[in-house]
Amino acid sequence: MSDTASGNGSQKKGEPAHTVLVVEDAVDLAEVIQVTLERMNLKVFHETHGGTALEVYESESPDLVILDIALPDMTGWKVLDTIKENLRGGKLPKIIVITAYGDPANRLMGKLQEIHSYLVKPFTPDEIESTVSKALGLA
Repeated sequence: MSDTASGNGSQKKGEPAHTVLVVEDAVDLAEVIQVTLERMNLKVFHETHGGTALEVYESESPDLVILDIALPDMTGWKVLDTIKENLRGGKLPKIIVITAYGDPANRLMGKLQEIHSYLVKPFTPDEIESTVSKALGLA
């Protein structure tokens, strides 16, 4: 069996193939997500506030953003709107929304915002790994 998650030929062994920004104010949950993603050989940045997350987004250009909706300083939807406004012709990263709000209105908002996936808390590390793998084309 071959290891398909090892990246392409230009990737050095052990070097992260993708960058992920986790925007989640619940530090315990964010740590579980971060450990899960690092086990997948992904480079992970974590921010608890939308404002600082946008700064990291600008400097790191992540391939994937895992975004909570309820943040201390702004909503995740506002973070996503700001990312879209500042694309400057660039490509929108894959977006996975993680939230306690599983209601139809929020799910519809996610669909309209062109997110890749919508995960309702609580979820397992296996669920986040599977969802991220699909979003990044690793599955």
